[in-house]
Amino acid sequence: MRIDQVQVSGLFGRFNHCLKFAADESIMIMIGPNGFGKTTTLRLIDALFNRSAGRVAEVPFRQVDVTFDDGRALTAVKPRYVDPRDPDSSAVTVVLRLDRESDIYQHRRVSADSLSIPFAAIEDVIPVLNQVGRREWRNVETGRVLDLDDVLALHEDELMPFLAPGAPAVPEWLQKLRSSVGVRFIDTERLTAATNSRRSRRGVREDTPKRTVRRYSEELAGRVSRSNEKYLALSQTLDRTFPARLVADNSDLNGSMAELRSQLNSLEKKRSRLEHAGLLAGEQSDIEVPDLTLVDESRRGVLTVFAQDAAKKLAVFDDLYSRVDAFTSIANSRFRDKQVVVSAKGLDVAGSNGDSINLEMLSSGEQHELVILYELIFRTAQDSLVLIDEPELSLHVAWQAQFVSDLERMAKLTGFRSILATHSPEIIGDRWDLTVELRGPRTV
Repeated sequence: MRIDQVQVSGLFGRFNHCLKFAADESIMIMIGPNGFGKTTTLRLIDALFNRSAGRVAEVPFRQVDVTFDDGRALTAVKPRYVDPRDPDSSAVTVVLRLDRESDIYQHRRVSADSLSIPFAAIEDVIPVLNQVGRREWRNVETGRVLDLDDVLALHEDELMPFLAPGAPAVPEWLQKLRSSVGVRFIDTERLTAATNSRRSRRGVREDTPKRTVRRYSEELAGRVSRSNEKYLALSQTLDRTFPARLVADNSDLNGSMAELRSQLNSLEKKRSRLEHAGLLAGEQSDIEVPDLTLVDESRRGVLTVFAQDAAKKLAVFDDLYSRVDAFTSIANSRFRDKQVVVSAKGLDVAGSNGDSINLEMLSSGEQHELVILYELIFRTAQDSLVLIDEPELSLHVAWQAQFVSDLERMAKLTGFRSILATHSPEIIGDRWDLTVELRGPRTV
């Protein structure tokens, strides 16, 4: 299920915006003056699908309607103004509904002081959190340290039973909707999204920023490692059962020698591409194409089974290879005198002299390019909606001019749609047909 349109009314009490994808297009470019709500609109969409209802209520709007490609619509309404600074307010802050009147969820503001479980138990309710202080937790996936207010803002739905006993839990229909609609927000603070936390010799916790490009490199190393583990496990299974399958009566072993030669050559080329992409070390591959002029017809079945097994083994890398190939080819078409490569260690950037360059030493623009590419190619699920705030940040105008065409190429991998919020005419280029302009309130 995909999002087709987002209509926001009463944003900041003044603006009404309608964001609708052009027919047969997967990209929307949102433009407008500062202060008209481009970033806030993106944050509101993100809050609806990735945050708690309390976070939705914090956005200053009156109503938002999200229409899906199946005709259904999610509506969020703020019945009346509630001062977000009033922790004792129990009034309804936002109402979410999906078409039918029975699919309604009314969120009420609750106070952190009403938390009825020990702080140490929060990580049991929210497994990605580890407590690092009395009122502080670290998200183990991002490394970010959160205080209690942050935890409540991000995970209020999970903690609701402990915040307001007897209050209605997040309904199943809303949980299912959120799980079926992927929304990913790439905001302007994308270079230092993670934090390292350690204790000094005096026992005081010190937080140091961890560059996102480094974290993504480590994440990519894990992806490569897992693919290699699957490859090796499948190889062991196929090798162990090879004799039994060889003597089985398989009618598909009767292809011609020419077909076998073509298949083996294709496998060798594929193995070479995987090795060049950094996904398969040469010593790992047991695919060696023999000289078929020395093979008689009686041994053709052996090589046919061998080729079938090799194809299954290499197929383990198909999805990862398509992503790595797109990532490196786009990045290397942008970088000057540098080469981006992938290996079991993750990302590596080599200078013109062949020396490795520390990822943290790349320019801001180069890091922005790598982070956005990685987000779109590796971290965006099928049919998701990607929200990108100011993609032009730190990018050379030539890179900006290529951004939309790069985005279209990446979208083919997972079929995502994207909404960009930009001030850059270079990002738009000649694609004004993709733009939606945010306008101010009408004046008489």
